[in-house]
Amino acid sequence: MQKNLKQLCCSVLVCIGAQAIDASNHLQAQPAKPTVILVRPSAWAESLAEWKTYRSPEYQFVEVDSIASSLELRQRISTAARTCTSPAVALVLCGDAALEVSPKRWQALTPGVVLETQIQLGELTTKELCTDALYGDLDQDGCPDIAIGRLPAKTPEELSRMLRRSIDYEALAPGPWNDTIHVTAGVGGFGFLADTAIETVTRRFLTEGLPPYFRLNVTVASCTSTYCPNPWKLREAYIDRINQGGLFWVYIGHGQVNELDRFQVAKQWLPIGQPADASKFDCQNRPPIALMLACLTGAFDARVDCFSEHLLAQPHGPIAVISGSRVTMPYGLSQLSSEMINGCFRDRIATLGEILLQAKRRVWVDDQESQTESNALAPNGAKDQPNEGVDIRKRYRKIVTDMAQALNPSDHDLTLERREHVRLMNLLGDPLLKMPYPKPLELTVPSKATSTERLRISGNSQVAGKLVVELALVRDRVPEGVVALRSYRGTQEDHQQMDKNYQACNHLLVQTLEKSIGAGAFEVDLQIPENCSGRHVLSAYVYGEHDWSAGAEKLVIRKPQ
Repeated sequence: MQKNLKQLCCSVLVCIGAQAIDASNHLQAQPAKPTVILVRPSAWAESLAEWKTYRSPEYQFVEVDSIASSLELRQRISTAARTCTSPAVALVLCGDAALEVSPKRWQALTPGVVLETQIQLGELTTKELCTDALYGDLDQDGCPDIAIGRLPAKTPEELSRMLRRSIDYEALAPGPWNDTIHVTAGVGGFGFLADTAIETVTRRFLTEGLPPYFRLNVTVASCTSTYCPNPWKLREAYIDRINQGGLFWVYIGHGQVNELDRFQVAKQWLPIGQPADASKFDCQNRPPIALMLACLTGAFDARVDCFSEHLLAQPHGPIAVISGSRVTMPYGLSQLSSEMINGCFRDRIATLGEILLQAKRRVWVDDQESQTESNALAPNGAKDQPNEGVDIRKRYRKIVTDMAQALNPSDHDLTLERREHVRLMNLLGDPLLKMPYPKPLELTVPSKATSTERLRISGNSQVAGKLVVELALVRDRVPEGVVALRSYRGTQEDHQQMDKNYQACNHLLVQTLEKSIGAGAFEVDLQIPENCSGRHVLSAYVYGEHDWSAGAEKLVIRKPQ
């Protein structure tokens, strides 16, 4: 009996030992979490604690003390990347690049890298630019290898607040703001590419790459545009819309260090955005990522806060800003923005910093290399979801490139211009910010329908929650009753027509219904309004407590015979 008991105990111990060895081998086989390099003033380490704890399930961290010399800081970052135990995937730079410590005396908490500009077009082009891109150039080939973001805080308390916003952002409940994009445009914002054909193509690829279920709010600072409200209330109009929440806010136009362009109204020039306007941003639902396709608005090394810094300083302003530190050029901006559209809406790359990084890497290479580079990069960091968007690069890059070659001097190097924008455009914000993508919503909708009839819609949602079904005009259709002004006279009738146009062009919805559903298959009927005809899009959204799904199908509606 004792012998059998002894043998049983030995067997149990052997099994436990074997399981322990298997567990140990399993733990050793787990890949190390990727490394994020954190650069901050030595006294600010505690300000990162909460954010590091939040990110620690996915990343490990190496911290580097910042120093006023960008050359030495590059060496410190390179050493950290070379010696870390797992590959570095991102770099977070903490601290303002130009902090006034006493009247007319500035110091850099964390400096940018100042380079000579390679492109000179006109008197406005500066002789130098400031960039963070070279800090992430680990192989010294000129192009960044890891995602980079800067938190331009002036104090450790401000840094904590900025990082806390990332945590709050990723916990936001889903709603219509997740599927909304705002565009604000100035007049002549494309400079020497402001030819009507080029402007049309460029603006089109900024919208065609969006999945059809995205709602688009557009404001154009031109009194003859149907997207211009009463010009005296233009700033309030587009900021009020942005404050309803959205995924992105895209500004297209001219810019200065601490303000956006001005536009002519009668004999006056009114501002599109000034530093004081930044305080009006109060996005409680989903603060957007701001993309400033403009000059100088991201001059984070200037001795005044740039417009992007004013935006980021607001408690409920944009969550992050991508903007240019010096004079930007339309061709370079168009190429970078098209790659970002592909990365976000086609490839569904997981984080904001990675979206910008891959866009930069794709525009860096020559045209003949670009497709190979694109194919190599697309799977990296992308979610396991079907591609929804059109390949904007493939559709428009050659068209815009041919136009740029035709309008520029014969010796102008377009590859060099693209590469200049890899340095000019910088991310102010958390590069690890997770992009909120919906789960796919399968829809079955007839391709043709008749007005006044009930449209049968069936689908399958991975999410339980509130189903919202919307029937709307396709984005390029002009609603009935919209009449553009031939000239602006400043009359009450003009302002009424402009407001009417503005509301109609930004409200393409013709019918909607809401219903609570569970996860799985569903079926609903939507009444098509009378006098509906032409091209429409049927979008459906299911908003759950923490997640949501979205999908859309296009259809043509005919009037009864």
